Amino acid sequence: MIDAGLVSDALIMGPALWACSFLLRSRWHERAADRLMAQGADAPTVQLKREEARYYQDFARVMPNYMLAALTLGLAIRVVLIVVGMAAR
Repeated sequence: MIDAGLVSDALIMGPALWACSFLLRSRWHERAADRLMAQGADAPTVQLKREEARYYQDFARVMPNYMLAALTLGLAIRVVLIVVGMAAR
């Protein structure tokens, strides 16, 4: 049987990793824009990279409903486990 704590951890970590991956992509594009600017690239190219970075930042902030549901379920399971653990003392 699967441990409820592991299920809870997986449900909480999934959305966190999802958001972190998009924030990492955003940072990657910001650094690319900075490199392009340092190399003397034209303004539209640098602006395009900065817009890509903002897109990934926005995507990381706006979590889809299924990710919010997974996060909520994982936190609810974790609360139940804490209450059961405190009651068992």
